[in-house]
Amino acid sequence: MHDSDEAVAPEPDPGPCDLCGGPIPPNLQIFSLVPDSSVIHPEDPDQDGQRLLAACSPEHLSDLQQHYRQRPYVNEELWSGKITRALRAHPEGLDDEHLVQATGLNVIQIEHALSWESERLLRSETLPGADEPGADETPPGADERPADEW
Repeated sequence: MHDSDEAVAPEPDPGPCDLCGGPIPPNLQIFSLVPDSSVIHPEDPDQDGQRLLAACSPEHLSDLQQHYRQRPYVNEELWSGKITRALRAHPEGLDDEHLVQATGLNVIQIEHALSWESERLLRSETLPGADEPGADETPPGADERPADEW
């Protein structure tokens, strides 16, 4: 085999920096996995609740990590996302037993997630300005990598 016969796989594009949106130099790819209850993987439940951050510098990565350390991890938010994923996969609907199987949650967790969603919806409807742009600030990195789903 000759050198010219070997296929050279291009390095994957790390995408933009999750803090500033600037390009990440190929020789300086800095990543970190942080807990985030709002992240639901479209297919792999084992990756739920984890956000992959990409940064263009150690300083930007540190700023992003600090942001996510301050963001509360809310189990009900994670469970709600799991329920949403299951219902999207089964648009015909699921009874309680099948919802438990599809989400990996128990009935109590499902009830807590539904209560949490109801409270969140009520708050957004009753708070003045809650539906105005910028009322629910999007955190850095919320533009998500392809593996995440909102």
